[in-house]
Amino acid sequence: MSILNDRIQALLQDPEAAKVLATVDNQGIPHIVSDNTITVNDEGQIIYLELIETSRNSVNLVNSIWFKRKVAIHLSKGEESYQIKGYPAYSVICGPVFEHYYKLSLERNPEFDLSTVWIIEPDEITDDTYAARKNKEREKHPLITHLDRLAK
Repeated sequence: MSILNDRIQALLQDPEAAKVLATVDNQGIPHIVSDNTITVNDEGQIIYLELIETSRNSVNLVNSIWFKRKVAIHLSKGEESYQIKGYPAYSVICGPVFEHYYKLSLERNPEFDLSTVWIIEPDEITDDTYAARKNKEREKHPLITHLDRLAK
C-alpha cells in the first residue's frame, strides 16, 4: 500500500504541476532536474523517465540504489506544495513496463530516446506550504519570534 494519498497521486499525474527530482552524487553534491513527466503508477510508486543514460541524474540514481540513498521530489501547483522522499527501488530498461513508458514518451516527443524507467518507492511526505512549515516551526520553537510581533 502506497503512502501517497489521492490528492498527491492526482498532482503527480497532472502535467501542469511542477515536479522536481533531487539526487546527490557520491560526494553529497546535490543535483536537481525539473521534469513534468514525473508520475505515479497504479501501485503508488513514483515513475521517473530518464532520457539520457549517462546523465548526472542517472548516475546519481544508480548510486542511490547501490548505497541506499534517498531522493526527493518537490511537487507543487498553485498554493499546494509537497516534498516526497523515497528510495529508488529499481530501474527498468526492457520488457513490457519499459515498452509502455517508451511509447508514452514518444507520444510526448518523437525525439525522446528513453533510457531508463526509474521506480521510486515513497516513504515520507511533507506538506511544504509556507503555512505548514511555519506552524511546524512554531510548534518546535514556540519562544522564537520577532520582537515586533510581541509589541502588538
